[in-house]
Amino acid sequence: MAYRSLNVTTKTGFKVTDPTKPVIIRDNRGILFYSTEDMLPRVKEFNLPIGNYLVEAGSFTPLPLPVLFTYVKLPPYERVMKDDPKKFSIVFQDNPHKCSVIWNLKTIVFDHEFKEKPLPQIDFILGHEYGHRYYTTESKCDLYAVNKMLRQGYNPSQIGNSPIESLSSRQDDRKTIVVKKIIKANKKR
Repeated sequence: MAYRSLNVTTKTGFKVTDPTKPVIIRDNRGILFYSTEDMLPRVKEFNLPIGNYLVEAGSFTPLPLPVLFTYVKLPPYERVMKDDPKKFSIVFQDNPHKCSVIWNLKTIVFDHEFKEKPLPQIDFILGHEYGHRYYTTESKCDLYAVNKMLRQGYNPSQIGNSPIESLSSRQDDRKTIVVKKIIKANKKR
């Protein structure tokens, strides 16, 4: 299959010019990044974060500004760690917890399995780990990740799907919280 390359240098909004056809975009590894195949009605606009993409299908043109999605309301901080995990090294090694922040080593450790995961899932988990700077409660870290992803240029559908695909069935309550909050924040769209 022939893909067309798309280089996005800043968070960018796009207008779908042919809504009868789905938009299917892969990351530079060829892993599915964004798809409207299962969305009805089809979206008219969407965002892409900075990155290099392979467009498999869809007709769209850049907008002058990113599509404005509403952030979720975050609860008050439970703590504030002095060290900012956004400045930590990120490594891949055996990790039974998917991902962990090792505060004293200033390192974030992803399990090897994440090397092949879709970028929205990786960024959701990474945002969750960043959230541990402010929260001890796992679901609150998830909400922090939601807003981080919106700032990057992800779409609500990608954000809602990320915990569904990356967290185990034991985390159904957390998945539900994320999906409900992102839908509620953007229900008028």
